[in-house]
Amino acid sequence: MTLVSVVIPCRNYGRFVGEAIESVLVQTHDEIEVVVVDYGSTDDTAGVVARYPEVRCLRRPNLGLATARNDGLATSSGAFVVFLDADDRLVSDAVSTLLACLQARPECAFAYGHMRYFDANGPVSQRGPGPHGCLEQDAYGYMLRTNNPLRGSGAVLYRRDLLERIGGFDRGLNVVDDLDLHLRLARTYPICCNDHVVLLTRVHETSLSNRLGDMLAKAVAVQQRQRAYVAEHPVYERDYQMGLRWARSYWGGQLIEQIVTDAAARDFRAALRDLRALGRHHPRGSARLVRRLVARGFLRLRR
Repeated sequence: MTLVSVVIPCRNYGRFVGEAIESVLVQTHDEIEVVVVDYGSTDDTAGVVARYPEVRCLRRPNLGLATARNDGLATSSGAFVVFLDADDRLVSDAVSTLLACLQARPECAFAYGHMRYFDANGPVSQRGPGPHGCLEQDAYGYMLRTNNPLRGSGAVLYRRDLLERIGGFDRGLNVVDDLDLHLRLARTYPICCNDHVVLLTRVHETSLSNRLGDMLAKAVAVQQRQRAYVAEHPVYERDYQMGLRWARSYWGGQLIEQIVTDAAARDFRAALRDLRALGRHHPRGSARLVRRLVARGFLRLRR
């Protein structure tokens, strides 16, 4: 048997983390260790984890998701690693099918499977990349032009030695850190696809309003970090430019709507904060913002 480590970073998801843990404990692959990294929770996360004596819980300050993932990696020992979000669940054969895929393809850095979405009422309509269909050829180019990591880390089984070789997740990101990791791996190593659903992803309300400026900044930064590599491999220039436009358009568009919402609520401090982020990372979005503010009656244009 081969030991697989499942690392579950958790911050204030005590209401969900028990389901995540139980989805790991019922895996058809027998040799699994589970490490929960509680990074700065103020709820009952530690109490929930304590109900499972076979699970190790690390208590850490809140230094961000990427740091929590790296801490879990450093204290686990499996040759293969899954990073499962505390509000998601693995399907029962996720580890065994992902592991079989990687063992059949020893040259690959990671294997990814498919996802399905659910909420409190059960399955929901598909969101994001489809649950079926595999991409293995030129995964780097695909991720570069779509600003998409193929799958979230919970649907991916990584080889520990290669993760450690490239330094793990970038602690300076905390958002879109999985995209950055996958791009760095795919530049050097092939990847493979396990054509099975391996992850159930929970859809629930999360507060992104205070993080949209950071999401825009980090998405643009991850793309720009590929600039030097693309300069040496100009075949990816078009992919690079497409991905940079997508990051600015998608996250900048959401930030524009948040600025309008803040203006309507007269939360001018938040609006100014987000306006600075928009001007710095998506200056061309200013014209779109002006149109939205005019449409809402917050601005009048002189004729």
